[in-house]
Amino acid sequence: MLGKLQRFEDFVERLMEGTVGRIFRTTVQPAEIARRLERAMDAQQHPTPEGPIVPNDYVVRFHPEDFVQFADFADSLALQLEEWLLDVAEERDYGFVDQVRVRLVGDPSIPRRQIAVEASIAHLPVEDFAGRQLWQRTEVYRVLHDTGNVPRAFVRILEGPQAGQTFLIRKRTTTIGRALDNDIVLEALDVSRRHARIEYADGRFVVCDQGSTNGTFVNGNRVERACLRSGDRLALGTVVLEFTTAGS
Repeated sequence: MLGKLQRFEDFVERLMEGTVGRIFRTTVQPAEIARRLERAMDAQQHPTPEGPIVPNDYVVRFHPEDFVQFADFADSLALQLEEWLLDVAEERDYGFVDQVRVRLVGDPSIPRRQIAVEASIAHLPVEDFAGRQLWQRTEVYRVLHDTGNVPRAFVRILEGPQAGQTFLIRKRTTTIGRALDNDIVLEALDVSRRHARIEYADGRFVVCDQGSTNGTFVNGNRVERACLRSGDRLALGTVVLEFTTAGS
């Protein structure tokens, strides 16, 4: 099963790269979604003379601000998760009463960075691939609307312990700092626990210092608050970041 999980992770990495043009970190990792689905399947086995029957209908709920990280490839991710479950079931001789379906949903009642999985055995309506994609994309549009239709932007670490990592920005306020509850966690001692935040308002991105010890710099200038343009470089302690917008 570890080999199958590695292949799943490799697929998702290629999917993310092909969709947004680069690899990025997300608050909820796709491999954890796969593991949670696997556990939900294992936990609800129903014995029959022909072998165990397991759930075939799965709903994965995220907080909307986590969900938007997958907005650009949610339909493809749902399809790959279905194939993952089919692989797990084949390996363990599980059976289904109908086709396997996975739906990804934004739900504000789910805490940030957590996942809730609902699994059930159900006879599903006849639905072609295009119809399932349309349902998932409609859910994506709903969540994007509810979270402010923030355009894609990226922060890439140029210098520091995590050099090379890229983070997707797709929410109105993105926090940056050393504390683990930040959206972007920087592993450097000269970065404050809650160092800065990037806000999106009135059609533009703005970086705001949050009273950090070592300050926030944009293109070499210390700022309390400054508008960001694609290609700007931010320095938080010894960590250097590059801010870019989609298509630039």
